[in-house]
Amino acid sequence: MRVLIVEDEPAFALMVEDIAMAEGFEIAGIARNTAEAMELAPEADIAILDVRLADGLTGPEIAKQLVEHFNVGIVYLTGNPDLVGDRDGVHVVVKPPSAPSVVDGLRQAAAWRSRRTRQQNAQDGVGNATSKPQQH
Repeated sequence: MRVLIVEDEPAFALMVEDIAMAEGFEIAGIARNTAEAMELAPEADIAILDVRLADGLTGPEIAKQLVEHFNVGIVYLTGNPDLVGDRDGVHVVVKPPSAPSVVDGLRQAAAWRSRRTRQQNAQDGVGNATSKPQQH
């Protein structure tokens, strides 16, 4: 699984990158703002999103686009988990990120993405004898 890190604080981005790589995840890239996140999104399976970015958009606003357009699993990274609330399929990692929390979030996001992909494929008829597999 490829992880996109969307974090405008370099120290936190590097911490998450090191943890993810140590667990065998590939890094799709590190984005410091919304534009970079959207540019790197097609390469990602999972995104770890800062809830507040310097360019004004929030993690949940970016997450909505990533899920709808790229089927990316989401992990929020925040100093204030109350800003995120309880959302289906989303794990919250509190800053400063601990390795167990990041790993748990990545695994949950990967499982969510796999379930969602299977559901979408079933709805689209992908996987039966008469349909072709979708290219990603």
